[in-house]
Amino acid sequence: MLTLPEKIRRTLEKVVKKMMIEENVYGVGLFGSWSRGDASALSDVDLLILDGANYAYEFVERRETGGLFVDLDHIPKKWLHGLIPPEIDQKLYEMQILYDRDWSLANAKLLMAKSYSSPERVDIRTESHIVDSDIYLSRATSALSKGDFQSASIFATTALESILKVLVEIALEPFSNSRMLEKLEVSAEKLGVKEAFNEYMRITALNTVDSAKAKDKLKFYKAVWEEMYAVVRQNLQELERIHFRVKTKLKYYLNPAFLQGFVARVGFLIDSGKAAEASRCLDNTLIDLVENYAWFKASTTKTKMDYTTLMRSFKRLEEKNPKNYNNVIKLLNLEDVNERTAKEKIERTRQVMLKIRGQRKVLIKNHLLKS
Repeated sequence: MLTLPEKIRRTLEKVVKKMMIEENVYGVGLFGSWSRGDASALSDVDLLILDGANYAYEFVERRETGGLFVDLDHIPKKWLHGLIPPEIDQKLYEMQILYDRDWSLANAKLLMAKSYSSPERVDIRTESHIVDSDIYLSRATSALSKGDFQSASIFATTALESILKVLVEIALEPFSNSRMLEKLEVSAEKLGVKEAFNEYMRITALNTVDSAKAKDKLKFYKAVWEEMYAVVRQNLQELERIHFRVKTKLKYYLNPAFLQGFVARVGFLIDSGKAAEASRCLDNTLIDLVENYAWFKASTTKTKMDYTTLMRSFKRLEEKNPKNYNNVIKLLNLEDVNERTAKEKIERTRQVMLKIRGQRKVLIKNHLLKS
């Protein structure tokens, strides 16, 4: 076993022994902060589970074991026997193998060790972020045209962060949900495009967040979580019938063990003077939760939902519980969003996207071919 704190080492040994006897489990690997060596006392333990079950999606389970929060990140085994999806590159690259039934993880890790930093593989990963940013910007403009300015603002922010991930990939910095701003800033500085990061902070207003605002956001998050948790618990049969990705996301986010670990980690960020980082983490997690919860609520009420008008749909679905909707609006700072501010945000986001797209190939060439 790896050189890890005794408590974590013992817990991992127990988890891996249990996973080894499961028929569908072909491998287990440790990735994330504990694998990289930059974990804090509140860091979750991330395990990659190579799953032989016949499904098409990656999904995560949260477990509390031995006093630790462990995330089991299941990926289909078939993903390693063809074109490996770029979204799992980092996990394979930094993974420490704990169990490998048929050498699938070892072979994938060897391949990734050779290709991860190559200009060709970085080009593939950055292209996937560009596609994501284009999709979200399209949703933003669609929401704007339909008069849902709050959704337009949310999707513009998501598009903006997606395009900035291009810089993190080229700089070969590891992604970390609780250190994303740090990684974005470091990457922009490495590549000589610091203004792109500064513009991101201005557009999202993260440069105005202080500890008091972050603490308020955390309070609203806990209130929203409790409301959603209660509704889903009352409709567990419906939860089992909805789309696999929605079901697994809600089971992850609405697990009390997730809330406990997430609140502790966000609180630590705030207490460490990283209010903007805490705010971004809260926003991103809540948006994903709201999106999946809205699909669940639409399913239980047999209501059609427009994907591009997320907040309008959420408001309609929560008309019997407007307090929950209002708490989401407050947490995401959407109270004062109007047509003018949404248009401006979309246009400024578009300009950043165009600039990074135009610089991408040159940045890859200059940073990776010379290193």
